[in-house]
Amino acid sequence: MTDRDSDFEELRPTGEASHIPDERLRECTEGEPNRQRVATATTGYPDTPTETDTECRSCGAPIPADQTKCLFCLTNHLEDSSSETNAPATEWTLLGVVHMLVESSIFYGAVAKGAAAATLLASNATEQAVDDCTIIYDLEDEPAAQLTDRWPVLPAAVRISSTDGEQLFAAAHDRTAWTDQSAVDNDCEPTTYLYDEGGSGIRDEQRLATVLDNVGDDAWLVPAIALQQAPQEREPEHQDSGIPTKERLECHQCGRTTDHRFSGHESVPDETWTGHAIWECQVCGTPRYGLSPE
Repeated sequence: MTDRDSDFEELRPTGEASHIPDERLRECTEGEPNRQRVATATTGYPDTPTETDTECRSCGAPIPADQTKCLFCLTNHLEDSSSETNAPATEWTLLGVVHMLVESSIFYGAVAKGAAAATLLASNATEQAVDDCTIIYDLEDEPAAQLTDRWPVLPAAVRISSTDGEQLFAAAHDRTAWTDQSAVDNDCEPTTYLYDEGGSGIRDEQRLATVLDNVGDDAWLVPAIALQQAPQEREPEHQDSGIPTKERLECHQCGRTTDHRFSGHESVPDETWTGHAIWECQVCGTPRYGLSPE
């Protein structure tokens, strides 16, 4: 059974589509007239729970002991991004919350532009850390507490000039690893939290200032959930599996060691030059030199 099938199995109500007869129900109905059953001292509900809470294996939210993941992670088939798993190529890992910075005069206009920006981000070849992005407004269920608790507020959309907008913008700004600042250690993923209407990351504070100046009081933040495909699906089909294409290297943008994937060799200026191997950070997409995988 795949992880996705197990999610559907866990979401299914107890007893649904079961071919196993309920012996307790049979005992209660055989030889007795239909009547309402009343709880007694021996058959009533227990006074205290018999099982303790545990944590969602994907996001860490508290859940009942008979479950493996919270409702949000089950519905979206999410796995822990830091865990090593043999999940099929259709599985996703949760990166976290990102924000679309859009221009609009009304709430629903901001939501529409935010949804378009999220779609463009997911298909943006230069933003390799994010493979799928859904704005919070379009989610069927509320985001898990492990996501919402990391932000001062997390509305469907908020004008930056409002009180909540100022708090949310300040949090996203402080967590972003800006290219014009020295990199610092940061365990949060991803390291880019602000994206423009075209789905491109805003990593330079000068560019951010320009965007804000252009939109003025019509600047909105539209929060979204960023996902990444499991490594099996991101692996190029034509590559030889015997050649290592993934390494743990120091990322100068993130300021820490992250997963890097080999993307090719630097273009050669002449026949005698073999070219440096280029490795790309799987968190922020920043390229760097490294040893050739061959």
